[in-house]
Amino acid sequence: MIENITLITGIPRSGTTLCCNLLNQRDDAVALHEPINPSRLAGGVSAGRAGMEIESIILQLREDIAAGRPFENGDKAGLSIDNPVGLSTKDGKRQVVAQRGLVSIPPRENQHFRLIVKQNALFTSLLTQLEVRFPIVAIVRNPVDVLLSWMTVDLPVNRGRVPAGERFSDFLRNTLLRTDSVFQRQLIIYTWFMQQFIEHELSIVRYEDVVASAGTVLDEALGFQALNRSPLNYQSRQFAPALLDELQSNLTEITNLSRFGLYSEVEIARAMTSAIGAGE
Repeated sequence: MIENITLITGIPRSGTTLCCNLLNQRDDAVALHEPINPSRLAGGVSAGRAGMEIESIILQLREDIAAGRPFENGDKAGLSIDNPVGLSTKDGKRQVVAQRGLVSIPPRENQHFRLIVKQNALFTSLLTQLEVRFPIVAIVRNPVDVLLSWMTVDLPVNRGRVPAGERFSDFLRNTLLRTDSVFQRQLIIYTWFMQQFIEHELSIVRYEDVVASAGTVLDEALGFQALNRSPLNYQSRQFAPALLDELQSNLTEITNLSRFGLYSEVEIARAMTSAIGAGE
């Protein structure tokens, strides 16, 4: 294992960017939001080569940060972003506000700082290659809240696709190509992420527990002493009745996601009731 570097992956829209924000409140850590552009990995590269290339990129990121040199990040505005999607909408979809670019921060006086790198689909599709070199923590969220978010954001997952994951997972890509329904593709994607996290025995942290503990469970999962932070609150949102109707019509399949053991049928039903109540 490479020292002082931890990877974070997670289900898209499960709060992984918020987790980076919370970790960046520490003086012994630097957490990066999607610093690796998957499209820049060598064309046609195998999973094994991709793993080595990603390792090289991450090691270079650590060197650049330690020396105070500019480095690439998924949001050029800096390290304080807590949500890559804003509140403004176009055609009923919330728009991405994060813009990839170079970031500069002061050189780290503590050369033993922990570097945390977050990428969701890319890291998940390459867990076999990455887990032998880096500790990896996965962030998950109640499927009702995830699916509602996917239905309302201008991201590929809104259309039932995850290009960065499909590139290195033939199973995921072929399964999605055979499925016409967007909602069914989204269920496949959620299931794929959960299966990967469990099969690889990752340390898994629930978004709801991160919020309830103001990040303490995240600190503990990464081996940090807990930081005293201000309380976190859920942001209540209203959803179009048509979206809620679609969820309700597929509630049996959504409830079946309780089989992974991270969210009970009761918790899934409670999230559905809460979403409906917010929309009334």
